[in-house]
Amino acid sequence: MGVLAQCLAGLRNCILGTGWLTGRTSLRDTAPSRGTLPDDPCSGLLPMNAPPDRAAPPPAGTRVNTRPRTASRKAIVQVQVEPCGDNWVMVDWSSHPQANVAARALAAHLRATPPAFCAEAVAGVRTLAVRLHSDTDSATRALQRVASLDWLREVAPQALNWQAPSGKEVVLPACYEPAMAPDLEEVARSTGLSVEQVVSLHSGCEFTAEVVGFMPGFAYLGGLDARLKLDRRSVPRPRVPEGGIAIAGLQTAVYPNPTAGGWHLIGRCPLRLFDPARVPASLMAEGDTIRFEPIDQAMFDHLWARR
Repeated sequence: MGVLAQCLAGLRNCILGTGWLTGRTSLRDTAPSRGTLPDDPCSGLLPMNAPPDRAAPPPAGTRVNTRPRTASRKAIVQVQVEPCGDNWVMVDWSSHPQANVAARALAAHLRATPPAFCAEAVAGVRTLAVRLHSDTDSATRALQRVASLDWLREVAPQALNWQAPSGKEVVLPACYEPAMAPDLEEVARSTGLSVEQVVSLHSGCEFTAEVVGFMPGFAYLGGLDARLKLDRRSVPRPRVPEGGIAIAGLQTAVYPNPTAGGWHLIGRCPLRLFDPARVPASLMAEGDTIRFEPIDQAMFDHLWARR
């Protein structure tokens, strides 16, 4: 029994030492001393952007948490980093309240100073997709994947303490007249508010463009007053007009072009949100601050005619 116990203890130490129970080897176990950069396993020559035992330098103007690493243990559990297809890695901050800020902050850092494995960084509402370089041999790609997973697992939790770069301020004229807002009265009834209160709350919010996607120029704007929170419509509309202002969950959005949609329409914007001939083509970009300014039908018609 003594020999068996020793064998089992040795096997346990081997497993824990190599990270088999966690699915990876902890970078902290093999981290170089502070002030030095670890070799990049993708090439054996290029250094990584930050040693694994400290945070990657955040984008300019961001604020980094300086608390001891033990204070961020809880955050580490909240972040998932997994392969996504052959050439992508997905970071998911799930329902963390700073998820979108972390996604935009880390995306900005990866774009400014990309590690050797990073070809592209795409921020989502609560996720970040990192595209790996694919123009390499299979062995190098395998090393890239390992390097990206280890690096992101170390840095992604720390991004929860960063500030994302701020964009420009955009003021969108919004017509809340009944002809432009087919769901406004129903939203008022569902939320227990008056139509005037719904308009006041929506136009009084300061929104952040969390991500631009779905269609060119469509920005998911976070920051809707919780009193206006509603699930999506049970039956989507087959056609939402261009400029339709809609709400769902804790977000609002403006449809750049006619399309099907399941959000609640409470107004309409007369501006052209996406124009391929304009530079930049999209009126809103990731990180912009958005406000809505109420206008009447006559002003809407005037601005629409000037497009």
